Amino acid sequence: MKSDTFHQDLMREVAKLYYYEDLTQDQIGEIIGLSRQKVWRMLKKAKEEGIVQIKIIESSDKVLEIENQLKEKFGLKEVRIAVSFEENDKILLKRVAQVAASYLKNRLEPYSVLGVAYGKTIFEIIHYLTPKKIPGLRVIQIMGGYGKLKGDVMAVELARRIAEIFDGQVVYLMAPAFAKDQITRDAILSNEGISKVLDMSKKVDIALVGIGGVLESSTLLDTGDLYDYEIEELRKKKVAGNICGNFYDENGAIIETLADKRRISISLQDLQKIPLVIGVAGGKNKLLPILGALNGKFVQALITDDLTASQLINYKK
Repeated sequence: MKSDTFHQDLMREVAKLYYYEDLTQDQIGEIIGLSRQKVWRMLKKAKEEGIVQIKIIESSDKVLEIENQLKEKFGLKEVRIAVSFEENDKILLKRVAQVAASYLKNRLEPYSVLGVAYGKTIFEIIHYLTPKKIPGLRVIQIMGGYGKLKGDVMAVELARRIAEIFDGQVVYLMAPAFAKDQITRDAILSNEGISKVLDMSKKVDIALVGIGGVLESSTLLDTGDLYDYEIEELRKKKVAGNICGNFYDENGAIIETLADKRRISISLQDLQKIPLVIGVAGGKNKLLPILGALNGKFVQALITDDLTASQLINYKK
């Protein structure tokens, strides 16, 4: 029977031939006298045992320069850029979501409290979060979620799934994002359980939010929660974007709207007091929504794509 040392040396030799000599797995099999499948298994085990350690340089000098320029221009704590290899918004959304997932996972600490809104971008992030136990983590819904948007994207479901991935607890805000009218909203807010969750949302350590626009394709308009006259008001008041159903212009000024009287979510004023708000958005329609969010200091960390980042740096009215 061959010793463990023999197998270790064999794995090293196979790894050298594959990574240093650029031989195919078939070629290595012929030289060593193994099947292609066994070569593949050895390469896999070599990585698992640390014989092979792969180092990838995360960002090019150009990407780092863009990140630093954005941080300096808008006073951000952190910026992460997803490199776009094509201008397809669906693919771009997935790239941004993957970068955001990696960033979020590295920021969550034991016994921290994460606030979560809803949206298509946040939904995509979930696909790239890998299970990891974070002791004492709590995930709090910071915006109501019973709109007409499909269930997977609702805040209730998003908060539940994120808590599940990190083996944490979830706190639901069992209310609609927008009530039928102001009277209904006031009645909902008079519920002690609802008001308690909204108070908790103001005290989270980290908030994960999408930065939405006001086009028909945006998540908020897609819910069907806003009335036609409210949408018309947004256009007349030149609203650039929204976060958690709160509206603002491209200069970051908060815009008061009729929809505010029905909204059940954290306010932008309270969002500004949270230690770390991670804003995630990218694509050709997100320039002005992101610009307004940065000018208003509503987020401290931005995850976006390189094309949008360059537009933000060079933007002039």
